[in-house]
Amino acid sequence: MDTSIDDDDDDDDDDTNLDTFQKCLQTMPLSLKKQTEIYDKVHEMGFESTSELFLLSKDFRDRPEALGALLRSDFGLDAIKSNMIRGSLMALVEFMEQKGGQRDKAVESTIADHVNGDSESLHDDLGLSPPTAAAATAAAAMNAVDDDDHHSKTSNNAKDGTPSRKRPLFKAVVVNQKAKQRHSSGTDQHNYGLPNNYKILYPNLAKELDDFFHYMTTPSASLQESPIRKATASVYMRHAKLFLGWYTRDYYTTETKQGDDSLTINLVFPNKDAVSAQPIIDFILWLRRTRLISDSYEANMLRGLTKLVKYRFRNESMADPSYGEKSYSDLPIVRELRKLHRDANRRQVLSPRSSEEDRKWLEWKDYLQVVRLLKEDVEEEIKAYNHKSQENDNKKRNINSKSNIAAQRRIAIKFQSYLVLSFFSCVPDRQRTFRELEIDKSFIRDAKTNCWTIKHGPDDYKTGKTYGDRPPLVLTQDLTGAIDDFLQRWRPCLKPTGQHFFVQPRTGNSFTQDTLYSIVARSCFKHTGKKTNPHLLRDMIVTHVRDSNASEKELEALALYMGHSISMQRNSYDRRTVEQKVAPAVQLLRNVNRVSET
Repeated sequence: MDTSIDDDDDDDDDDTNLDTFQKCLQTMPLSLKKQTEIYDKVHEMGFESTSELFLLSKDFRDRPEALGALLRSDFGLDAIKSNMIRGSLMALVEFMEQKGGQRDKAVESTIADHVNGDSESLHDDLGLSPPTAAAATAAAAMNAVDDDDHHSKTSNNAKDGTPSRKRPLFKAVVVNQKAKQRHSSGTDQHNYGLPNNYKILYPNLAKELDDFFHYMTTPSASLQESPIRKATASVYMRHAKLFLGWYTRDYYTTETKQGDDSLTINLVFPNKDAVSAQPIIDFILWLRRTRLISDSYEANMLRGLTKLVKYRFRNESMADPSYGEKSYSDLPIVRELRKLHRDANRRQVLSPRSSEEDRKWLEWKDYLQVVRLLKEDVEEEIKAYNHKSQENDNKKRNINSKSNIAAQRRIAIKFQSYLVLSFFSCVPDRQRTFRELEIDKSFIRDAKTNCWTIKHGPDDYKTGKTYGDRPPLVLTQDLTGAIDDFLQRWRPCLKPTGQHFFVQPRTGNSFTQDTLYSIVARSCFKHTGKKTNPHLLRDMIVTHVRDSNASEKELEALALYMGHSISMQRNSYDRRTVEQKVAPAVQLLRNVNRVSET
């Protein structure tokens, strides 16, 4: 009797379906209706096993608020549902840990092996069905389970069979000690911004913040400055909410407030005198003392809060930039903040970098090797899948089985990771470029050159206001076939919700900043032990090129292609040491002296 692949999916183990989670819900003081609502919602989110839920939740044991934020951002849950799901997942972690035993360890190890692409024999040894691609996605995209950590623990041999050096775990490598200290501090210090329900708590303030965003992004006859991009405005809004959240805790006390609806930006900054900047000064001092912020972060924060102050006094300034005056220069509070901002800028030029560069820096040739290894991995996966599909066709097995769909999603996820890193190698641009790629809009296939091209207008990239329409960013012709294959065969397996090229496997939405960062950092760490981030790739290519024999004309062209000035390339992106920069001069003097001696 011929058995289909679906037969392999039959399993009576509670942890490989949601039965254990359901048992956990039954131990909670919840009504049957509420238990059912939570269970159905979790299943709707794409989870198919208790093991997946446990692996997602366990690392958030000490920071459940971060899990709540993840549920809101990645799954689109509102505040009430995210809190409800978060509570049930925290209860599950405790439930599973109490359950204990070798069985749970075996399940976790099995899923980790599956994420790492190991053989499926372990699943047979444990009597479990292969874990779904959802588990792999949760591990890779949400940092719930570190597949590279398991790889480091279990794999001691390289591909060629030679022993490889055992690397530290991904999460054990700290590139920014100050950031770790900030996150390890109490929740009061970590979550100090406005709460998610601030629109209910402070309705007047919420309306002002909406007006503030409109003020920053919409042209108006009374504006003294040009509108800024929505992406930049969102950053300034985040700065404002952090400041105002701190203000409500440290300034807006029960003695001063007259009800929640009395809190407004006008109350925070009562007049335009320089003394009204004191809350911002105290906030910056608090950030330095408790958050250990860098000088560059301080400068960015002051830039955003200065914008907030300009909004507050937009109707009181009589400065006229069209006649050479600096915008809002007649406001003493703005002048005070600009002075602080200039001081922070001066300090950041001389201050050391807050992160340990040697833990994330790669030579460009090493990065290209990572890209090659990712490509080989995808090709091997597709080859194995095609071989298995052919066998299934010959045996007339069900090609729509769970294991087959899981294999397709796994390949799509790996294929996508390879394309992300290969795109960066061709076009070392800011990560926003790749997060916002839209098929047939900003990402176009040029029939003449047979190359895929990224096209940006002034509003599509950071320095568009300065440089206008951008020259086409052309991907190498070698990638055309891979991109076509991904679009036609593998991207649909991720169930995209729109025309965005890259897809979050869990939700089908476009990439977030964290998604892209995770793909780059984990891919590089897996093959090199370095936690390289997307923006550092720009520094790496500039440093590599400027250390070569590239001409000034070529360097200038690269700067234009990357969307910045030649001075920015030289001062900000070039990471060569002073010794490396002066090496040509040392060699020149040696050559001159040799000529003189002859």
